[in-house]
Parts: sequence; structure tokens; C-alpha cells
Amino acid sequence: MEHQTRLLKQEINTQKLQEYFPNGQIKTYSKGYAISYIHKKVSTFRWLLEGSVNYYISLENPESDILVCQNSEPFSTIGLNGFNTPKRFTYKAIVASTQATFFEIPFKELKAYLQKGHQNILLKNIGSKLYHVLRTALLKQTELLNPVRFQPFVEDRQFFISPVAEQEAIVSLMRRSPFLDYFEEKNLMALAALAERREYEPDEVLYVQDGSSNGLFILIHGEVTIKRIENTIEIKQRSIKNSGFVFGWSCLLKEKDICSAITNTKTSAYFIPEGDLMKLFQQDDIFEGQFYQRLLWLIGNQLNAAFVRYVGLLGKHNLQAVYQLIKNNKSRLLLSSPLHQVPHLLKSNTTKQLAYGALTKLVKSGTSLERHIASLSLELLGEDQKEYEFLSGLQEIYKSVAEKNSKDVKQNRKSCAELTIKVFNNVPHIIEGWENLPDNTGNIFIYNHLVNDAHYTLNNNFQITLDSHFLSAMVLYKKYAEPGIRTVRIGKGQEYGHQNYYDNLGYINVYTKESEQPSTDKKEEARSIFYREATKHLEQGYNLIISPEGTSYRTEESPGPFKMGAFKLALHTEPEPYIVPVIMVNFDHRLGKSLYYCAIKKPFLLSEKVASKSNQDLYAFLQKYQDEYSSYVKTAIDRADELNVSNSGSDNLEEPPAIWCNEIKRLKRRIGKLETQENLIAFYGSSSVRLWVNMQRDLSPFNVVNLGFGGSTFAWCIHYFDEIFKEAHPSKIVLYAGENDLNDGKTPQEVLSGCMELVTMIYDKYPGVELALISLKPSVEREHLIPLIMETNLMLSKYIITELNAQYINVFAQMITTDNRPIPELYLSDGLHLNKQGYALWSTAIKKALQAADSLELENQF
Repeated sequence: MEHQTRLLKQEINTQKLQEYFPNGQIKTYSKGYAISYIHKKVSTFRWLLEGSVNYYISLENPESDILVCQNSEPFSTIGLNGFNTPKRFTYKAIVASTQATFFEIPFKELKAYLQKGHQNILLKNIGSKLYHVLRTALLKQTELLNPVRFQPFVEDRQFFISPVAEQEAIVSLMRRSPFLDYFEEKNLMALAALAERREYEPDEVLYVQDGSSNGLFILIHGEVTIKRIENTIEIKQRSIKNSGFVFGWSCLLKEKDICSAITNTKTSAYFIPEGDLMKLFQQDDIFEGQFYQRLLWLIGNQLNAAFVRYVGLLGKHNLQAVYQLIKNNKSRLLLSSPLHQVPHLLKSNTTKQLAYGALTKLVKSGTSLERHIASLSLELLGEDQKEYEFLSGLQEIYKSVAEKNSKDVKQNRKSCAELTIKVFNNVPHIIEGWENLPDNTGNIFIYNHLVNDAHYTLNNNFQITLDSHFLSAMVLYKKYAEPGIRTVRIGKGQEYGHQNYYDNLGYINVYTKESEQPSTDKKEEARSIFYREATKHLEQGYNLIISPEGTSYRTEESPGPFKMGAFKLALHTEPEPYIVPVIMVNFDHRLGKSLYYCAIKKPFLLSEKVASKSNQDLYAFLQKYQDEYSSYVKTAIDRADELNVSNSGSDNLEEPPAIWCNEIKRLKRRIGKLETQENLIAFYGSSSVRLWVNMQRDLSPFNVVNLGFGGSTFAWCIHYFDEIFKEAHPSKIVLYAGENDLNDGKTPQEVLSGCMELVTMIYDKYPGVELALISLKPSVEREHLIPLIMETNLMLSKYIITELNAQYINVFAQMITTDNRPIPELYLSDGLHLNKQGYALWSTAIKKALQAADSLELENQF
């Protein structure tokens, strides 16, 4: 192992290259010189000595080339495609700097050199440099990926080791991997002999960004998300679902992992420890050379995949990216490959299912190249496939109503609601304000009606209105087991799909400006029918769903002018129904663009808002209420954006962020998995606790459990305390919270109040528990808060020590310079969270404090 580590630390330089390849040449090219073109045969292998190179992916014509990466890593290489049949480039490389200098050799000379054996150090260095280019390409993607609320995670590495299958079964799985299928049977058997089968629960961490995987993972089944943190924003890079997929290989290059790997579902994987793999390589130099050469193939494929993903993310042209991926690989694919048909099948919704079916089949049974391209295509098409499934779900809703012979409108409404719930359960959405719903039915729900995106038009040109169906099913049906009755516009003569659908639901028909304009008499008749039927339904206890605008708008333009109909109805119905305002946001957007958001506001009786039932007083009310409702919409737009992308919790949420659901479940599972709760010390608080990945090791022999969750404030710690600690029986609780409170604008006094409230809850549940509080730390990212942090720490320490006679652990003093500046060396690149050096400091300070408390308790016993 020491031999391998030493070799990997030998950096390539120009002198070494000249020793390896005496006939190599040093050449300099000017800006704009094309080093490679797509499909050009690889004849020269190059090391970049100085300068920078731009990588491009071509679209329909040369003028539409897209810059996907810029590389200036010294001794990175161009020409690795020469290792793979048909030995052609899959990207264009152009000199970007004023000049760029390369060390060049004919590709056949490189192959001849490697075939001599015992030259594996060169492969490893090529791989290491290529990995840096891949890192650059992935970082370029992050500026286009959709970020989500930053949710730091603890590197538990908790798993259950189950019995390993027969080596033949493991080898069979390895054969499903395009990476491993390359090797001979004896090599795969040797790898299988080293494999350990690991079983993971959802949300377990396999390895963390800027750390090491410590070995090779081979997915058996389940799903693993690869994600990265950039500037406190969490960015999902990809999901791994395919059996046989190999990941975690960067440790073999002695490189830190670019991203973290976290399980999404129950997951099984084979794990081959890095040390065991290195010992195997020491015994077989030839296999080592083959392995690292194949690793170059894998990194090259992932680099190409990163380029293609960038094209897909740029303007969300994922379909175009798949077309280009297949086009760029045409010269490498067999003429009979089904992949040639996929771009044509994807162009129509009626044939997309055939495309997805072909890709799924190829992932399982295609050639090595087909499996790679099909897997990447399915990943790129993830959002498109979700939209296709969403549209298919809307189609099913329509068929269940319009194409059904049943005239039982009540049952039809129920079936419609249940299918709608099924569709929206797979779509990101948030509903807030459940507590505002009246207990009884027979009320009028008003909402701002939003247009549908044209993408969700069915084959017969009918649109299932997303907002009204959502309100009916996801709110009313879930609350009252009855989806309510809507008012719907009377369709035009050619809109056969519209009328067929709504007639079978027993809704109330009204004329709008989108309807065929009737005669005055017919319009008056329809208005009379509306009031008569609406009143009857309210008296029977049905909820009504009405858009007062009478037409639809974009979210940003909403609401339109309110008409008086719904409000008149409320005033003249006995008993008077409540008006329940509901705010709908982003239902005019396509999936993945925004979060679908619904806010339920407090209901009111209109009679309490108007002086009389006259049209004049009602009109005056509507003028004011229109402005009030408009402010609701503006607030809801901001709220939806906040929930969709935010980097911290907030204690004024009406309900907890949905992203914390799995987090809290994981903490509860962690308590359930404890071998013993004897002398248990529970650490509770925000991400500084949560990210302490080696807490158990660092604080050994103390029996500790990490119950931190990222972004939390004292308010959220209070909110979740009973749920998280339900089955916990700690002898001591160590708290860390308050940083996010100050960052959210709280005063030191408000932080102290939050702390006092949490402490009261703790003592109520555990009267004899010991308590400790860690001081707030300074940080580079929040340096402007240091004066407030110091003031808060003073208040907290006084409260903890003087009033509670509990333990205060001061880490602040050790993390700041004499001129009150944070020490940058203690933090990750985000300047907020601690790195290994930072946690080493915490470990020493906190372990010392725990030991001191134990000693004091022992003294008190005698």
C-alpha cells in the first residue's frame, strides 16, 4: 500500500515525458487552433504543458457549437478516445489562450509503451489529470442545475453487511457493468472474492464530497443520488439506478470525491475496499494496467457525459442533448443498434413510450457502448420522462371521466379526484394553511385561476386545468372526502372534449368570454341556473369551487378583476357560507421550472365585511378585497421561491419544509439502531452538529448520538424535539443552535428566549438530565455577525452557568484571532461549515469538557 501511495504521488513533468518518449515533440499553437474535431480519427496524443483549451459540443451546424468546458490543468491530456473503438473524438478542442504548448507523440507510440508493462504509474497520472478536467466540467454544470434547500448530511456510513452471494452471481452482476464487462473471467472472480455486500437504509451517506469513498461500489439495486454543495446550495448532479453501475473510484487515483453519494431508497451494493484492491494490483501488474486503462475509458465517458449534460441543461434542451449524444456516437454504434431510432421516436408524444422502452431494454441487454449511451440518455431524459408520465396521467383522468359510460356524477368526481391525487403525488408541491379550512362543508372556495401551459394539452386539444383539479382533489377531497363542485365555462361547439368531460362531472355551467357568446336571454337564463344550482348544492352541504375572475391568467398577472357572482351568492344564501380564499401559484408553469404552491387563507363571512347586501356596498368591498387578494398572490410567489430554493430554515413557516421529512425519520431510525442507551449523550442542533461525521470516533469512549439537522433554528429544534426524542433516553443533552437564528435577523435576546424555551421542554421531559451548551462559533461566511455572536454567547453563557448550573463549552475563543477574525483554515470552502481541522478542534474541546463533567460528578459521589 505504501508503495502504491508513493507511486501515485510522483507527478509527471516534461523531463519525465521526454524520458518515456524520446521522440516526442513540444509544439505551440495559437489561439483558435483546432486540436480535435468530432469524429476525427485520433492519431496524436497530447499533454497540455501551458495555456488553456476550450471543449465544444456541436449541435446542428458548426455555428451552433456550445462551449462546455475550459481546461488549463497542466499535463492534462487530449486523445484518450484513441483507446476506444472506433478511435474517434467525441468533442471539439480549440486553443483558448493566446498560445498553448503541448508535448505530443503518435498515439501508436503510447500504446506500444503501455504494452511493455510496468508502466502503470503513467496511466494513473493521466487518470488523475483527466479527473481534474472532469471536476471542472461538473463545476460548470452547477451554475445551470436546479439548487434546492441546503440540507447538510452526516457521514454515518451506517450499513448492514449481509451474506455475500456465490462468486459466480457477483461476476454475473459485474457483467452488467460496461466498465467491468471488459475484463476476463479470472479478473472478475478475483474482484468478486474481495466484495462485501452492504445493505443501506434510505438517506444513508456512502461517502462525502472532498472526502474519500475508501473503495469501489457496485450497485446491486436501489438508488443513489450524487450531489454537491456549492456556496451552501445543494445541487443534485445525477441519480444512479442501474444494477452493476460502478462508482466511488476516485480513491484509486488518490483524489478527493467531487460529490457526495447518498441513498434515496433501500439500497444494496457490493463494496471492494481500496486496500484490498491495491494488494490485488501488487500481485498482478498486467491486471492493474488493464484496470487503470479501463478507468481512463470510464472517466472519458463521464467527461463526455458531462459535456452532453451541460448542453441539455443550457436552456433545458435535454432532448437535443440526447439527439446529439447519439449522433456523436454514430460512428461507434453498430448499424443495427436500436439507438439510431430513438431520436425519431422521442419527437412525438405518441411514440415516446417506445423510445423509453428501447432505452430501458438496452440498459439491461445492450452492448457495452449501448448500455452507456442508453443509461446516460435516460438520465438526461429524466425531466422529460416525468413530464410524459404527468401528461399520461392527465390523459387517464380525462379517459376516466369523458370516456366512461357512467352517469353517476358523484362517483365520477370521486374517481377524478383519486386519479388527480395520484398524478400530483409525483409532482413537487406545497400546501400551506391547512389549519384555516372550516370543519364543516357547504362553503365557497375562491381561487385565482391560472392558464395551463400548452405542453399539457391532450390529443383532442382539451386541457385538464391543473389548479382547479389540484384544489378539488389535493385539498377538498383530502380534507372532506368529497371534491366539491366547480363552476366551469360553457364550451364552444367545436370543443367536444371539453363538454364531454364536464357534463359527466355534474358541474355548474356558466358563460365566460371564452364561451360562444349567447343571446341576452340565454345569458340571463344561465345566470339564473347558476344561482339556483349553486344555492341548492350549498344547502346540500357541498363545497363550491369558483374563480371570481371568470377567466385565467399567468401567475405574475394574477388575479384578474373579480366579478360579483360568487360574493352575491354568499350574501344571499341561508345559512351564510364561509368564503375560503385559496391562492394558487405556478400552476401555469411546466414541471421542474417552479414549485406548485397553494396557500389557504382564513375564511370569512361576507356579511361581516359589507354594510348591506346592496350591489353598491358589495362593489366597494370588492375594490378593496381585490388589492388584499393581490397582496396574497405576491406573498405566495415569494413564498414558493423561498421554499423552492433556500439555504436555511425559518421559524415563521406555517408547516415544516418538506425536505426535512426524511431527515427527521432518519434521526428517529438512528435512535432505534443504538446498541445501548446507557449513559447516552445526545447532541442536538443545527448543521454544525449534523456535519460532524466522525463524532462517535472522535468522542470515544463516550456513548454519543448525533441528532443534528441542517438549517435548524431554536424554533425548529423546539418544533421537532418531542418527535425526535420520543424513544430516546439520554443521560445528557448537548445543544448547539442560534447561528441560523441570528442570520435570519433575530436579536441576541430572541435567541436567548428560544434557548430558554427549548431548555424548559428538555427538563419537562427529562427532569434529571444533564445539560451542556456549545457556544456559537464564528465563521468566514458570517463574519459580519461576529459582534452579535459575541453578545449572544455572553447572554447564553450567563444563563447556562449562573441560572441553570449547567455546562457551557466555549469553542468560540479557540476559533478566532486576537483581532476577532475567524480562522479560515477551520472551514470548508463555503466558509460556513467546519472541515476536519475544525472538527478536530471541537473534538478536543468538547471531549475535555465531557471528561471534566464526569470527574466532577465522580467527586460529588464521595
